[in-house]
Amino acid sequence: MYGSSNEYRRRFRWEYVAVLAIVAVLAFGIILMLRRPDPESQETAMNMTDTTGASDETAPSGTAALTSADASAETAVNEQPEPSETPATEPTDPPTEPPKCVEINVPYISQKGLLPTGCELVSALMLLQFYDCDVTIDDVVEATPSQYPVTKEGKACGPHPEDAFIGSPHDETSFGCFAPVITDMMNSFLPEDLKAKDISGMDLDEIAQKYLPEGKPVLVWGTINMMESFENLGWYLEDENGNPTDEWYDWRANEHCMVLVGYDETYYYVNDPYGNKGTVSYKRSLMEQRYEEIGGYAVVVE
Repeated sequence: MYGSSNEYRRRFRWEYVAVLAIVAVLAFGIILMLRRPDPESQETAMNMTDTTGASDETAPSGTAALTSADASAETAVNEQPEPSETPATEPTDPPTEPPKCVEINVPYISQKGLLPTGCELVSALMLLQFYDCDVTIDDVVEATPSQYPVTKEGKACGPHPEDAFIGSPHDETSFGCFAPVITDMMNSFLPEDLKAKDISGMDLDEIAQKYLPEGKPVLVWGTINMMESFENLGWYLEDENGNPTDEWYDWRANEHCMVLVGYDETYYYVNDPYGNKGTVSYKRSLMEQRYEEIGGYAVVVE
């Protein structure tokens, strides 16, 4: 037991104070521990703060980007090219295939008893009458230049058949003429809205498919009955003064002129003035060969 009550009270008071101090220290420590932030939470909080800060900083940049895009769009709209004044091309229909069979009704005239060697002139008359020209065979003969070969300086000379009818169409021993002569003669009779056109050099197949479907018959050169042509007689071509040159011209025998009026897949159809034949047909391949042999001469009216 303690020595006295006073001593006991002092000792009790100090012990009580010590206990209170210890309790206070413990409590303070506990409070500090409870209030101390967790490192990971603190790092997360800092990251959140940084992110928030970054968002706040990029917001103006995003607004600037939108403004730049709007400006670019506005510039693109303003810089659009003006519409062309050239009207849009309207779609066109595809080209149509030429018909496989064509035949034009052309009035037929025979040269028999009319012009023995004037097949070119009689064929031209058929074409002129097809276009309602009031012309006779005598008118055609008179409008066609003609000339016999003559002998000069010991040479038989004359014009080219492209320049004149060689001989006379009334003479059985004469020759004939080619497309340029007939073109000029026909144009002296045709009305102003129609013209004879020299289309020599075109393929016969091309001529047929181009003009016949349009209702345009064509004068073409070939041979009588599509017989083979051959070099027969000839002469020296004359110059502009009528004097012979050194250029020799060979006339091909069996030369003939007809009116091409139709075709199909196998034949050409012609008004043939020779021998009162009327409209006759010739194999396409054979007639094309004879057409080329004579020189590929042809005349159309447009």
